[in-house]
Amino acid sequence: MSEAEEHQSPELSAVERYKLAKEARKTAPPMQLPETPAYDQDTLWRGLTRGGEVRLLLVRATNAARESTDKLGCSAEAAGFVAELMAATSLLKACLNPDEQLQVSAQNSGLLGNFVIDCFATGEMRATVRHPEACGARLVGDGLVQVARIIRHSGTHRSSIELGGAMPGQLLMRYLLESEQIVSYINLDVAIDEQGRVQHALGFLLQLMPEGRRQDIATIVDNLKALPPLSQGMTAEDPDAMKWSSRLMEGLYWDQAVRQSVRFHCPCSAERVVALISTLPRSDIEELVADDAPLETTCDYCRTTYSVPIHQVRQLLELPS
Repeated sequence: MSEAEEHQSPELSAVERYKLAKEARKTAPPMQLPETPAYDQDTLWRGLTRGGEVRLLLVRATNAARESTDKLGCSAEAAGFVAELMAATSLLKACLNPDEQLQVSAQNSGLLGNFVIDCFATGEMRATVRHPEACGARLVGDGLVQVARIIRHSGTHRSSIELGGAMPGQLLMRYLLESEQIVSYINLDVAIDEQGRVQHALGFLLQLMPEGRRQDIATIVDNLKALPPLSQGMTAEDPDAMKWSSRLMEGLYWDQAVRQSVRFHCPCSAERVVALISTLPRSDIEELVADDAPLETTCDYCRTTYSVPIHQVRQLLELPS
């Protein structure tokens, strides 16, 4: 190679190669997480734009919502509400801190009555409503919603907002803005089949990060107008809805970042029932054993009925106080 040719085609330094690779990475297609779960499995994944402006969270909670509403014996209308609540709350938990436990509970003057949903740190969740059989237009009324974040080594942090007749997506968007000062957009896609059971329970959340601008969220929401519903973009061939998500995020460069599990689970057990009875005042326990009949109780979340033999309750009276 001549001196002129060598001058025109110098070898790149490691720093220069890094800079070129970094620039090329900015505009490359989204990186996708390995081992995508099949469409018939629930999942939640989080993505982030490469400049750190916006976070995208997408959930499929179909199985969890169907199992929960089936156990509760929900009407079609109640099943739709509970499915939305479960999808939205799983997104909220993943947005705030996926490693903590979160509970959303509400005093509700509407036909459904009070409701509670628990999302555990492992991604498991359960829900209950006072009147799962409720039907009609006014399922949700006025009341107070409390969000409790149970943080390891830090205790429980609680905050409240007014229910105001809002459905789950709008309610938790307002919570994020008013209580956490987080600008977000939540979109839920829930369908109930002809038998009144959950057909699908999907949703996504856009979170504006400190590096972002409100216009970034506005751009994505504008992209949404030209898209079909998420349920049409999430298919057996594309269970993470990556093509749909790429169209949603058009104009921004982003990657899938983290995946977490989602499933229904109720941790109730006979042992927990006995432990709960043991916390009652001694006089209350004495009243319980006076009837000389097994104690029966039914879990509000999974409707499992437990029968505690009376001799087991009597043993609690023999324990040192």
